[in-house]
Amino acid sequence: MNRRIVLAYDGSINADWVSRYAMQMAATFPSHQLLLVHALDGSCSREQIEGKFAAITAECRQHSIECHSALLELTGDVFTTLLQAIPPGEHSYCLCGARIAPRGRGFLAGTISDKLLRCGQFNVMAIRVVSPGLLGCPRTLLFPLAGHPRGFKAARPFLQMLAASVKRLYLLRVMAVNPLHFRYISSLAAKKKIADGYDYLSRVAAEIREQASGFDWHFDRNVVLSDDWAKEILIQAGKLNIAMILLGATERNLPSRFFYGNKIEQILRNTTCDVGVYRAI
Repeated sequence: MNRRIVLAYDGSINADWVSRYAMQMAATFPSHQLLLVHALDGSCSREQIEGKFAAITAECRQHSIECHSALLELTGDVFTTLLQAIPPGEHSYCLCGARIAPRGRGFLAGTISDKLLRCGQFNVMAIRVVSPGLLGCPRTLLFPLAGHPRGFKAARPFLQMLAASVKRLYLLRVMAVNPLHFRYISSLAAKKKIADGYDYLSRVAAEIREQASGFDWHFDRNVVLSDDWAKEILIQAGKLNIAMILLGATERNLPSRFFYGNKIEQILRNTTCDVGVYRAI
């Protein structure tokens, strides 16, 4: 079955920026297919969305991408309407935006993108675009890893969809230390944690080289100790002049409505580069 990108388009300027990522990613699939979906909730007129879809379709045509679009009458709320229109299963990849919600309510917490990430019916990536001039083509990618035994398995399709533009891939392992103990960790314990982190990244790098062969990526690896992994990711992204951060989401680390202390929300709020938050089924 052919894999296909579906863009959940809300009519905003941020959605226009995310559409560039959608086109670039669709071009990496053999089917070269992109589906645009919009739920007619009254935030934009039908004529406005039709005009924007026509512009995206014309650009897709220039890149030999087969673009289809669907304007959806509301069936209940926006999320329910989108859920009925997006094909379920592991071959569907839904892209959506992550932008500041009204009244400062955060970038993901309680949004349609948050609900799509949680639904578990298809693969999802929510993208916050900080640098629209990249046109969906980041050349440097920071990939923080939390040490999961599966390595980069869940992230593999998302990495491959970015592979055409990425030239340098930075693997980062932040070894978290309890804030109460961070100042007092011994040199021996710190070295052990750092060594364990590099062992893990070496295995992941070897796995990426094996399973994503053919891509011209230069690898860099870094392991740091920190009592705040979100802050460390932002520091490293700044030091390395990163174009995009790729973050894995789980039900545990997705923002709740009490989002100010949530790590992913902190990264989305304070980032100086594009961020993609992905969740695979």
